[in-house]
This record gives sequence, C-alpha cells and structure tokens, in this order.
Amino acid sequence: MTPSDMQSVIHSYENYKEDFRLQSNNSHRLEYLTTIAYMDKYIGPGMKILDVAAGTGAYALHYAETDCEVTALDITPSYIDLLKQKAEKRGLKVTSFPNDARDLSMFEECSFNAVFCMGPIYHLTEAADREKVLNECYRVLKPEGLLFLAYINKYFVFSQFALNSRQYLQEKFFQKVVIDQTNRSTDPDNFWTDAWFTTPGEMEALAAAHRFAKIKHIAQDGVGRLKSNDVDAMPPEAFEKWAGFHLRMCEEPSILGISNHGLLIAMKK
Repeated sequence: MTPSDMQSVIHSYENYKEDFRLQSNNSHRLEYLTTIAYMDKYIGPGMKILDVAAGTGAYALHYAETDCEVTALDITPSYIDLLKQKAEKRGLKVTSFPNDARDLSMFEECSFNAVFCMGPIYHLTEAADREKVLNECYRVLKPEGLLFLAYINKYFVFSQFALNSRQYLQEKFFQKVVIDQTNRSTDPDNFWTDAWFTTPGEMEALAAAHRFAKIKHIAQDGVGRLKSNDVDAMPPEAFEKWAGFHLRMCEEPSILGISNHGLLIAMKK
C-alpha cells in the first residue's frame, strides 16, 4: 500500500542509503546501540512484534534472530525487497510487505506484544494522520503491550541547521521548525521531505491522550549528534567509552531536550 499523499516521503527514502545509516558513523551508531540497549530490557524470545516502519530491517532482523515472531512493514517498497533479501540470506523468518502505518486493518486487535513505531509519526504533517497511527498501534497491541515511539526534536533541528549555515540562521526558519513544527516537500524553502517536529513533553502528552502509560523516555543520540564531528572522529576505544557514558545519561530530561531522536517507551493501558 503506497498512498499518493506519501510519494514525496517514499521518493526521499528511495534516494537515501537507509540501509547503511545506522552503521555509517559513530553518531548514527550511537542511536542504534542506545535503542537496542533499551529494547532488550523489554523484548524477549517468543514475543510477537510488529515493526510498522522497519526500513531495511535493522531492528526487525535483530529481534528475529532472538526468536521473536516479527512482522515488518515499510511504506518504501524497495526497502521491503531488501529486508526480504537480508532475512533470506540470514535464514530468518520475517513476515514483511509494503504498507502505510495509518492502516493496520489486516491485523486483528490485541495481536502483538510490542509495536515499533520508529518513523511514521515524524513524516505525517497532519495531526489527523498521526492520530490514525497511534489509534492503530493501540488497537493491535495486546493489553499491557509495549509501544516504542520515535520522534524528531524540533529544537535539535533548528539548532543543528542554524549553527551549520547562515542560510538557516533566520527568523523564518525558526518559525517554520519551532513554531509551525512542519516541513513540507511543496514548501518553497523545503529542506528535507514531509516532516513534523516536536518536543519530549508533547510526545508524552500525545501518547497519554491515546491511553499509553510512559515507561521510559530516552535520548537516542543525545548531545552526540550536535557534536557529531567529534563523535565520528573517535577511535573505537574512545567511542565505546562515550557510548557507555551516553547510556548512563540518556534518560536525563535536559539531554533528552536537545537530542535529535527521542524514543518513548509506553504501555497500552
């Protein structure tokens, strides 16, 4: 299912090497390592997992290797093709097909122990569409099932762009990212693809409004993304130390408030 209103997002990802992103450098690797470290606290063998925006399978394949029953979806068809190839090569059983996270009607209610929602929220510029995703995630989760909900912090986006280029050190860019919280591919000053930016507090309120109770809230990359050049230059031993310190700090609200990616772990009430 590839709806016409998401074609700009699909096109953006078709032309982006998502398969290499989480291992491309230290600052991106930090996001992956942090996410896995926290997921491992709650995900166990035999659990039924739905990854509604699996990309090329970074998290779906990891948990398929731990004997979880994994279903992986993504709105970008070529990513699903690649995910299937990787699963076959590694001898893993993963049910996967292209799909839009706004419609999970092919699944019965209370079907999954955990839902990974690691992308749809920040590519839906309309509140009604974000509502659909969260309602669907809630519906397919079993009672006390877990939602792993990722988002992009608007204060990171403004700071990163404005500090790196005078082009973005402008009031109109602040209005766009921090006040309007939205970038659209049709905007004359488009700088990415359709995207919605938010804050940790707004995400907690949004999840609570959809009957999810917060368990943990973490900074997936923390200050490491703002200082990505320094983090990427670290040799393996130094990066290992930094990653260890980051994991001890990533629940701190002041760190969460400037992280690029945030991850809210919540339970279906």
